[in-house]
Amino acid sequence: MIVLDTHIWIWWGSKDPRLTPEHRSLLEQHQASGLGGSAISCWEVAKLVELGR
Repeated sequence: MIVLDTHIWIWWGSKDPRLTPEHRSLLEQHQASGLGGSAISCWEVAKLVELGR
């Protein structure tokens, strides 16, 4: 399992171009074995939404 940092999780989910093709490929290769995020990442995303970001 790979645990994603908050910004990587957001970039990957939103297809942000700041996530390089090489990194995107690595995530796709490991997706079947599991990608995760920490509970604090959920809180961070909620705060970003609250702030309109």
